Formats: sequence, C-alpha cells, structure tokens
Amino acid sequence: MQSGERVIFFLSKSRCVFFFTLHLQTKKMSVRRRKMEKLANSFSVLELDADDSHVHPLPPPSPSTATHGHSDERVNGNGDTSLVKIEKQKSDKRVNGNNADSSVAKDDEQNQLDVAAPLCEYKMPLVWIDLEMTGLNIEVDRILEIACIITDGNLTKSVEGPDLVIHQSKECLDRMGEWCQSHHAASGLTKKVLKSTISEREAEKQVIEFVKRHLGSYTYSPLLAGNSVYVDFQFLKKYMPELAALFSHVLVDVSSVKALCIRWYPRDQKRAPSKENKHRAMDDIRESIEELRYYKASIFKPKSKK
Repeated sequence: MQSGERVIFFLSKSRCVFFFTLHLQTKKMSVRRRKMEKLANSFSVLELDADDSHVHPLPPPSPSTATHGHSDERVNGNGDTSLVKIEKQKSDKRVNGNNADSSVAKDDEQNQLDVAAPLCEYKMPLVWIDLEMTGLNIEVDRILEIACIITDGNLTKSVEGPDLVIHQSKECLDRMGEWCQSHHAASGLTKKVLKSTISEREAEKQVIEFVKRHLGSYTYSPLLAGNSVYVDFQFLKKYMPELAALFSHVLVDVSSVKALCIRWYPRDQKRAPSKENKHRAMDDIRESIEELRYYKASIFKPKSKK
C-alpha cells in the first residue's frame, strides 16, 4: 500500500469511528428525551402549585354554601378544576364502559352541575367582624350581636354580610355592668336580644358560610379587622371556635393604627372622621372602615415626586 493510499485509508477509518460515535450519542439522547417526556406527562395532570404548598386554605364550604356557585374540588389557589373534572370524566367512562349511553348522559349532567370556583374578587381581603357583648370578661360574658363586612386590601371593594342579634336569657342580661346596661338599652339591643331566636351556633354558621362564599377560592387565611379586634377574636375563639379558626393570627387593629397616628401625626389624626358611637355591630364596622380609609389616604400616602 502506497503512502497516499494509507493516508486515505486512515482518514476513512477516522470518519467511520466519528460517525459511529455520533450515532450512539444521538441514540442515547433520544432515549433520555423519551423518558423525560414520559415523566413530564405523568406530572402535567397534577398541575401542582409549588408556591402554595405551605399555605393552609380555607376549608371547603358546606353543601348549603356550595349552592352559591362554588365547587369543593380545587387544584390550586386559582380555583382551576378543569383538569380534575376531565380526569374524573375519563375514569367514569372507563368504569362504565358497558353502559356508554348512560355514562355520557351522566357526564353531561355533571358538566352542567360542576361550576369551577371563581377567582376571589377581594385581593388580600380583610374580614371585618364586630361583636356586642354583655361585657369584656370572656369567662362570664356572652355575645349579643355579630356583624361582618368583607373588603379588599385597598378598602375599595366591600360586601356586607350577616347582621345578627343573638338570644341570651334575661338572667344573663341582668348580670351586665352599668355601662352595658345603659348603652344596650339606649340602642335598643337589649330588647332585641330577648326577642331573638338565633343561637350563637346558628349565628356562627351563617357568618362562616358568608366568608366561605366570598373567599372560598382565596388560598391564604384571611385577616380579621376592626377596632380593638383582639377582644372580639378572644370571644370568637371561646364561643365561635369554628369561625375563629378561619382567620390568621395576624390582626388588623384600627385602634392600634389610631394610637400610633396620635403619637406620630397628631394634626392629621385630629381630622379623622368623627364617630357616632351607636354601639351596634354593623354601624361600628362601617365607621372602622371609614377611619382606616382616612388613615390610608391622609397618612399612609405615597411620597410625592420631587
């Protein structure tokens, strides 16, 4: 073999080795890609939301609440239930393969009944609750009235909820202190309490259903808001524990904001809206919201551009 022929043979052999190695690498990459695609397809149905994995969502609404258009099936915080329903329909069709017509009819009927929970209208919501009690001692005093309003975090949207007078016995009312006796009699609450047929448990149930109806698709535990709302929260924990369990441990206490404004911005605080102090639950909530709106607009305002 001449020297020129040896060079050509060597180059041809090198090219064969190169293309054979390239073919093996391409084949390995193809196998890996197919495995990864299979794994990705397995997880795509789950629609996992990693950001919400540490969050405790609100419990699902009761059957009576579900009639207001909420579904108990929620995959993530956005209330997207479409994948769950599709998988459920496929499963039903496989199980009822021998009764295809009845299965399709049931699926059509289920599609009409199952409505995905809408996105929460109230971004970063505040749940305003006010109680009127026979006193401030949670060991002996009882709840006379409860009211609830939900607002968004910017206080621009709101929806009013239950405003309920709770029945208590005459003996319970007679044990009230002088301040409660005079103010609750003047507001007419004392007479309403004696005539009421609503128990603490029934009032709790109504407020729970209201909160879940409007915040059912909200992922995080909502914040409780009000004036000196820590006192209300204590009474909720004792007499309405299921309602109290819906809320975060973080409270938005307008009284605390007022106390700071008095110390830091006394001139602005003096211009805050005056209160009528009717000492009725719904009226007190409305005044608390207006007070916080004033602080937001007049004190918690953005820095002016220079």
